[in-house]
Amino acid sequence: MKALYGIISERYNKDQLYGSEHMSETIALFDNYSVSCVITGADGEPLVSSNTDSSVLLNQLNYSMFSNDESTEVVNATEEYEIFTQVYPGANDEYLVLLGVLPDGNIVFIRSPLAHMGHATSITNRFFFWMAILSIIITALLSKVVITRFMQPLFDIIDITKRISNFDFDTSYRPQRFYNEMDDLGEHVNEMATTLKRAITQLRAANESLKHDLEVREETENMRKEFVSNVSHELKTPIALIQGYAEGLQEGIMEDENSRQIYLDIIIDEANKMNRLVREMLILNQLEAGQMNMDLVDFDVTEMIDSVVDSNQINFEAQGISYSFINKEECLVHADEFLVEQVITNFISNAIHYVMNENIITVRYDFVKKGKVRISVFNSGNNIAKKDIKHIWEKFYKADKARSREYGGSGIGLSVVKATMELLHEKFGVENLANGVEFWCELSLAKDKKINKNS
Repeated sequence: MKALYGIISERYNKDQLYGSEHMSETIALFDNYSVSCVITGADGEPLVSSNTDSSVLLNQLNYSMFSNDESTEVVNATEEYEIFTQVYPGANDEYLVLLGVLPDGNIVFIRSPLAHMGHATSITNRFFFWMAILSIIITALLSKVVITRFMQPLFDIIDITKRISNFDFDTSYRPQRFYNEMDDLGEHVNEMATTLKRAITQLRAANESLKHDLEVREETENMRKEFVSNVSHELKTPIALIQGYAEGLQEGIMEDENSRQIYLDIIIDEANKMNRLVREMLILNQLEAGQMNMDLVDFDVTEMIDSVVDSNQINFEAQGISYSFINKEECLVHADEFLVEQVITNFISNAIHYVMNENIITVRYDFVKKGKVRISVFNSGNNIAKKDIKHIWEKFYKADKARSREYGGSGIGLSVVKATMELLHEKFGVENLANGVEFWCELSLAKDKKINKNS
């Protein structure tokens, strides 16, 4: 009844209690709780009623409100309602009654015959009877389990030894409450399993270590073979050219001075290519081996870029390259000056080698975030293929081998850039743009950086 009163109050709060549209749901609620109920206004007129004759309920409501029946026994009472037992005149049954007031002041009257409770008690008694029968059956089964329990330790040990034979050491024997010889045997089995597990773990670790060492050795050997092969390939052509033109000079094939000078220029150019290759390999080897000592200083990177561009001015003029330095200004950075020069040199050289179409090379500054400057070198060459972008930073990798040979590229320059930027812990990358390719790197600005606007 307490629960039903709460539901009625909730339905009132949701405006779902009164009215013909809610009547069927309300009556079904009363039937579900097997009670008779009537809700009246202050004038005594019924507003909501269960299927029971409302006049009978109103008479009983008036009796409960105004009689002084001494047989009434209060079961529960709150500020909103009172629950009590009562016998009505002319009725043979005793009722359990809830008499209360809803939040709107209307009176709610709920009653239920105590005979229903007797029926429930009868059901409960039958339930306990069958529970007793079930308990007897369970007791019989437990008796069998108790008897077999004395053999369970032996079954456990047998199961554990089977698992150990399959290299499963996750299960161990647990002694019984009263220690006996079977438990002693189980403890020895546990010790044996622990010793075997330790020995097998150590053996597996040794095998993994040996496997790793073999993989490292194989990888190192492959890298050595690849390095020798790449170096041999890179040196083979210039050596052959030097040898061929030197033999030509020795044989006096070219009689005029101009032709001999051409031969000498080719020999010197190929020697320079070999020298540059060896120098880049030495730098790359020192960077990758961590043997390069950094000398971090503040310097003007703009001045360095101008110096690199000046040294390549002949190439700019020879190829008709249009060069520009956007937002050029003094820019002090804090880094290793020698290593940064290698990066800028490789970016400019790479741009010269691959510039095409409009023959444009552009250098630009972007202050991407506090304390960082991004240096971008753009060339109006063809875009790098997607399959090549992730490999261009690898040693000896050439996306366009024909052009690399034509311009003397060794395939090491961008590897030097990658190793340098990783040593400096700075970001770098490449992007395909609509009209060309842009390589970039970031450097840390000097703390006392000064910017002077120049055109």
